[in-house]
Amino acid sequence: MRAIPLGRAPRWRMVGGKFYMRIDPQDFADRAFYFGTFDPHLVELIACLVRPGDVCLDVGAQKGFMTLHMARAAGPGGRVIAFEPDPRAMDALRSNVQRNSLEQVSLYPCALGDREADCEFALSRQIGWSSRFPNELARQTLVSTISVRTRCVDDVIREMGIEPATHRLSLIKVDAEGSEPLVLKGAKETLRRFRPAMHIEINRASLGAGGFTPGCVEDFLRSLDYDLFTLRFRRDGAWRQRRLEVRPVASLTSGIGACEDVLAADRMNPLHGVL
Repeated sequence: MRAIPLGRAPRWRMVGGKFYMRIDPQDFADRAFYFGTFDPHLVELIACLVRPGDVCLDVGAQKGFMTLHMARAAGPGGRVIAFEPDPRAMDALRSNVQRNSLEQVSLYPCALGDREADCEFALSRQIGWSSRFPNELARQTLVSTISVRTRCVDDVIREMGIEPATHRLSLIKVDAEGSEPLVLKGAKETLRRFRPAMHIEINRASLGAGGFTPGCVEDFLRSLDYDLFTLRFRRDGAWRQRRLEVRPVASLTSGIGACEDVLAADRMNPLHGVL
C-alpha cells in the first residue's frame, strides 16, 4: 500500500529528506531506499561515526544509497571514495552523485581485491547481486560475465594522497558479495595506519563460493587488533527513543546468522560515547 503512490515509472525522488535518487518502483531495493528500510543500522552508524571533513570508503557501492549518506555526513570538506564494478550500477551511482552535486565523491568503476589484475565478474539481473563469486541464489539470476579490473585499497589511498596526519578515515563499508577477505587483505596497510571502523557483510554462501569462510575474515581482523560486534536497535528513555547498540561477537563461525553485518572496531579505541 505504501508503494502505490510511487507509481510504476522510475523518477527522481527526495529520499529521507536528505538527497535525491532515481527510484524505480519495480525494484525492491529502490523501494527500500525510498522508505528507509534498507540497512537502517548502517545508516545510523554513518550518522554516529562520520564527522564533517572525514574520509569514507564505500566498497560495493551499488546505486549509491550509502555513498550519499556518507557524503552528507562528511560534508563538502570530506571525501567519499566509492567502488562499484557492475557497470549498470555504476551508471546509476554516477547519476545519483551528479544529481546531488557531490563533488567530494570519487568513483572507481572497479572491483577491489588483494592485487591489481583482471578478473571475471558475473552480472545478475538484480543490481547488487553481481559478484566474482556468485552463490547458489545469485547464480539463478545471472545474465552475463564480464572482465573487470581489480585494485587494492592501499594503492588507491596512496594515489589520492590521503595521510593520517591530514585526514581522518573514519569508516569503511564492505559489501563485496564474497570477496571480503580479498578486499581486507588489499587494505591491510590502510587499516594499520588509519584504524577506521568497518561495516562488513558476512554472507556464508557468498564466502563459500569464493572458497572462504567467516573465520577467514575474523582471523584477519583480530590479527590487526580489531574487535567484532553486531548492531541492534533498542528503545530507551521516557520517549522510548531508538538507539543503536553494539554487541560483542565471540566468533563469526558460530555467533552470527547465515548473512549478517558486523562492525569491526579498533580494540585500542572503543566506540563508547559514540554508540
